[in-house]
Amino acid sequence: MLLLAIALVVLSGILVLWFWPGERASGRSNAPGPQKYMDSAKMAQDLAAPAPLAAEPAPTRVTGTELEPFAATRTNPVPDGAKGSLRGHVEVSGEQDFPASWRLLLRPSTTMPQRERAESRTLEFTDGRKDFEVAELPLGGYDVSAQATGFNGQILPLLLEPGSEHPFVNLRLVPCGELEGRVLDAQGLAAEGVTISLLPVADPTPLEAVSGADGVFRFPQLSDGAYELLVGKTTAPLMPEHHPVRFQAPHLTFPDLTLPLLGELHVRVVDSLERPLEGVEVTGSGTNGGVFVGKTDYDGRLVAKHLPSGRFRLRLSHPALDEKYARRVAVDVVAGEVAQAPVRLGP
Repeated sequence: MLLLAIALVVLSGILVLWFWPGERASGRSNAPGPQKYMDSAKMAQDLAAPAPLAAEPAPTRVTGTELEPFAATRTNPVPDGAKGSLRGHVEVSGEQDFPASWRLLLRPSTTMPQRERAESRTLEFTDGRKDFEVAELPLGGYDVSAQATGFNGQILPLLLEPGSEHPFVNLRLVPCGELEGRVLDAQGLAAEGVTISLLPVADPTPLEAVSGADGVFRFPQLSDGAYELLVGKTTAPLMPEHHPVRFQAPHLTFPDLTLPLLGELHVRVVDSLERPLEGVEVTGSGTNGGVFVGKTDYDGRLVAKHLPSGRFRLRLSHPALDEKYARRVAVDVVAGEVAQAPVRLGP
């Protein structure tokens, strides 16, 4: 019996030693302290979790009839027949003297509101005054500018409306500038006597310049604006290209213009006794472009250069001879060659 009791005690000790370390490793415990800590941690985790968001209300759609017009587009209503006045002062930019004669232009604006109510006015000043006043001016949108020969007039948009019926403006005259360029022949040499046409986009009247011995052409006192440059006269250009030009004072140099290979015509006029006839007026035009006008020299000669290939019709007359003696002849010109046109003129 004693041995049996000892064996039971030893077996009980072995079982206790076997199971107790496993409970420590698994972290399980019946003690109240650790269990309380685990519950607090769970509580903190639950409190930190975000609560579900409530559904947002659907946006309200605003119809077009409920929208107010943008305030910047509103203008003060203009009563019918309402009028105001305009006063102002004009100055010249730079060191050039103020012109004795200039014009004040008022036109319906191209950008301002109420332009349909505006009235065109042009005032001429010839006494060199710089201050002006325009009375009895219908309210509306205007473009106001000063203009003078040799000057650019800057346009000022202006709105006369209730609350601003009598404004004061400052206008400025800016001196015109110069456009120049150079014409070269097919060999890269200076081409003399070539007509250059400059067409203002806003004006159908062309401007013309002729190249000098150095091939340079100039358009002095040119107003700011958009142009098209053409080599030759507009009625018979030497080259088909229209070169756009945007000019702004004081100066612009156009890139060199190079001509294609062209021909030349030599005219010699004599009278009925084979004597050279000086002062004969000769005009010519070609079927493929190119025109010229000139007079024969003391030896009865006239040279027309830079002519495109084609048939040229010439008219020759002399102021001392009756019109019935005028002659018309046709000559073929070939590029790169010199054509001869001997003509006898007179009774």
